Amino acid sequence: MGKRSPAHVLWTEGPAAFAFLVEKYGFTGPHTVEPEGFHDHGGLRYERGKLSVEIGVWSWYGGERGVSTTVWVRELSASVSLPDLYVDLGLGPERDVPTGGGSGHVVRKRITEQSAALRKVAPHLVDVEPRRPLWSFYPFPV
Repeated sequence: MGKRSPAHVLWTEGPAAFAFLVEKYGFTGPHTVEPEGFHDHGGLRYERGKLSVEIGVWSWYGGERGVSTTVWVRELSASVSLPDLYVDLGLGPERDVPTGGGSGHVVRKRITEQSAALRKVAPHLVDVEPRRPLWSFYPFPV
């Protein structure tokens, strides 16, 4: 069996790691996010109300690769990264939510780390009012 792509690892192993979003927090998904362009290699998306949680595999010039989780308010295309949310909620330092790396082995590691961080963040995710100012889209009082 040949090497699996990092996106394939996320598509096959991510649903079990992020199942708590559906089981405990009422999100739908996972929905497969197809690759889009040269830098975006695909991922998974979960939705609830106006919110989306997207976990994606990406690459950049110079060989930099990684896995990132982003919370979106879909109606306004407003987003915040999981590391920023984790830190802003006072749940721990940014190093608890690493994003770099791109081999299948590292993607597995990032799935585990980002799933653990998202488990701590998920209770704070509330559906937001889309007409509020952009800076207040954090799912906690600003």
